[in-house]
Amino acid sequence: MRAAVGDPLRRCPSCGCWEYGGAPDCPRCAGLVDAVFDRLICDQCSGPLGRRAGCPRCDVAHGMRYVARETDRPGVPPGNEHAIRVNVSVVRRPEGIPAPKMLGRRLLLPAMLAGFLPMTEQAQRLGALVKRGARAEDVAMAIDELAAAPG
Repeated sequence: MRAAVGDPLRRCPSCGCWEYGGAPDCPRCAGLVDAVFDRLICDQCSGPLGRRAGCPRCDVAHGMRYVARETDRPGVPPGNEHAIRVNVSVVRRPEGIPAPKMLGRRLLLPAMLAGFLPMTEQAQRLGALVKRGARAEDVAMAIDELAAAPG
């Protein structure tokens, strides 16, 4: 079940990351991310709609997630829902995504689901951290500090 705004983050008992953040490598976290989308089946490739890179219908469904205009939930910063949609899209379909970018996206997703959205400067610092090859533990700690900071 998706975290409500302001809910504390929960650890995944399978991988130890924040729930959702272990995807796509952790089957439990991947199942949480995919819970809704995997119920829609592509009539061309018979796989989960939007998942298989190279299937024309899945490619269109995948691309449509980036152009949607989402209504933000009450109590979240403007743009939070769009950021969630983009991060879920990357985590669900990691083909062609550089490993550092994938690491940042998957580790940031749990905090976004709880209502956090980094300011531009914060996102740039996180991006620089992952591009320098930071360990997952260091990136997770940086996200925890940003999400806990006032304002």
